[in-house]
Amino acid sequence: MRALRHRLIAIFALVIAAMATPAHAGSECAATLYTGGTIITMRGESPETVEAVAVCGGRIIATGTRNETAAAAGEDATVIDLAGRTMLPGFIDAHGHVSGQGQVAVMAGLAAPPLGTVDSIAALQAALGAYIADNGLPPGAPVIGFGYDDSQLAENRHPTRHDLDAVAANRPILITHTSGHLAVMNTAMLALAGIKADTPDPDGGIIRREADGRTPDGVLEESAFFRAAALLQPSDMDRAVDAVVRGERIYAGYGVTTAQDGRVTPEAWPALAEAARRGVLMLDTVVLIAGERQWDAATEAMVGQPYRDRLRIAGMKLSLDGSPQGRTAWLADPVPVPPPGKDSDYHGYPAYTPELLDMLMAKAAANGWQVFAHVNGDAAAQALIDGVRSHGLAGRRTIAIHNQVVTPEQLAEQAELDIQPSFFVSHTYFWGDWHREVALGPKRADFISPLASGLAAGLTPSIHNDSPVTPPDMMRLIWSAVNRRTQSGDILGPAERVSPYAALKMITANAAWQIHEEGDKGTIETGKRADLVVLDTNPLTDDPVHLHEIGIVATIKDGVIIHGSLE
Repeated sequence: MRALRHRLIAIFALVIAAMATPAHAGSECAATLYTGGTIITMRGESPETVEAVAVCGGRIIATGTRNETAAAAGEDATVIDLAGRTMLPGFIDAHGHVSGQGQVAVMAGLAAPPLGTVDSIAALQAALGAYIADNGLPPGAPVIGFGYDDSQLAENRHPTRHDLDAVAANRPILITHTSGHLAVMNTAMLALAGIKADTPDPDGGIIRREADGRTPDGVLEESAFFRAAALLQPSDMDRAVDAVVRGERIYAGYGVTTAQDGRVTPEAWPALAEAARRGVLMLDTVVLIAGERQWDAATEAMVGQPYRDRLRIAGMKLSLDGSPQGRTAWLADPVPVPPPGKDSDYHGYPAYTPELLDMLMAKAAANGWQVFAHVNGDAAAQALIDGVRSHGLAGRRTIAIHNQVVTPEQLAEQAELDIQPSFFVSHTYFWGDWHREVALGPKRADFISPLASGLAAGLTPSIHNDSPVTPPDMMRLIWSAVNRRTQSGDILGPAERVSPYAALKMITANAAWQIHEEGDKGTIETGKRADLVVLDTNPLTDDPVHLHEIGIVATIKDGVIIHGSLE
């Protein structure tokens, strides 16, 4: 017994000695010391600051006072003066589509104000015409556009094939709704996609028809559009890899150091794998594979494994319903103003049959995969809750992506089952007025993305932009969580506002925890990755009304500046 005690004491002494040894001891890396600004660690439930951070070999080797960190960094360390600016852990994209962001950057831009100028069908047609002319597209070459928003168009309707035919009847045109859940094709593109009068609506989707009830009018909802989404894929591998890199460069400009590609299909996966193989990924890139698609055994074996060349597959993505702004989310109660042709009891619809959802959740449970489930409506949220409970997935950090229209009772059930929400709180600004007046009604709109209630229920929420649905602008995301201001100036659900610190945790510590990476990132602590962002203003002391105006000075990934400058 005494010998065992002595052995334990010796082991304990070795552990203490190892902890006291600088993390870079024996390495040849040159350390960097950051000081002279406000460094917010994001540890704990209240703000904590340190005077300095020392980095070596892509890791944080010390934090604390200037003297402590200088000693750890060594005499030869490079000292960088933050000049009064603010350093935080690098931002984590809790849900987005980074390769999609890169793809839409070179498409015809059709966004409405404040992101663009397309506020009518005529303006949309003009934007498409200008894109064709500016890019010198040859006759017959297809045109792809992104970002139109029927809620922001003067006509308050979707364009039709006839509207797009008026731009160019002799070339295929496809434009995607800002939600990414609907699209419009002109007559030539419908023909190219093989969508005809006798083409049936697929499960979980609708082909909108003209007055005869048969002829497609060009508008495709949900799976009817997704089946044609292969038309959006870049035409060759080099272009596909370029799109991934372009998307990551855009993300880095907003302070993001960990990106997500939140629904990757077998057609899109090779570009990500090739980008990783070529070593061109700027950011850690978290992939969610589309659950309803068929995958080869080699790819499925990668689910849940560590990063390789900055790429890893975190889990399975399930899409249980559609878009609240597109009025396709699966709701328990009717939409106040139904889409054209829908009855007064219309309340959206599920994306999966009950049998398919059951099969996919059973597969995730059998394989031990983390589930990331798109749920916008409360009916979809309940289907997820019921599925997690019935398949023994409680306690597995299932992520409820968006979790927009959810009830207090459902938040309590989610907390019980460890279903953690990632709220799309930017909706309060971009579509808050639309939700209040058209898509949801005042009561449900006020409770959309209920951050404060989620925290009160004991959940660990994150927030996201769902880029490219909205830009990966992390400071506007923080602004939305803190202010919940709509485009008209209304405050949507004031009781659901949170503090700037709580909002920042949702894109740092909480976001890292949701993807099981809390041991490596999300806070500024010794031993963690040197993923950092420097802001020009302290978001904890700045006027909350102006949080979205705070600039990104530099983004640092693994100790290397990948955006901006600190000179």
